Amino acid sequence: MDISEPSGMAAAVEWQRRHLSTLKEGATWVIPRSGTILRVSHEAKTITCLISLLPDPSLELVTKAMGWKFINS
Repeated sequence: MDISEPSGMAAAVEWQRRHLSTLKEGATWVIPRSGTILRVSHEAKTITCLISLLPDPSLELVTKAMGWKFINS
């Protein structure tokens, strides 16, 4: 998906919304390919990056496009 294109960003946002709906409040989301560990807060509408060995800027871009806040800790 090319998030630089409106349709690609819309698809990425929809994928992330569906994925987050499967996670409980305070869940940890691990992305093995980038060594990233995230914490999810549905109440605060935040995703907090706890660690990222290979940062992926698309995570922050898609999170913000969802209307959520992305926090680097």
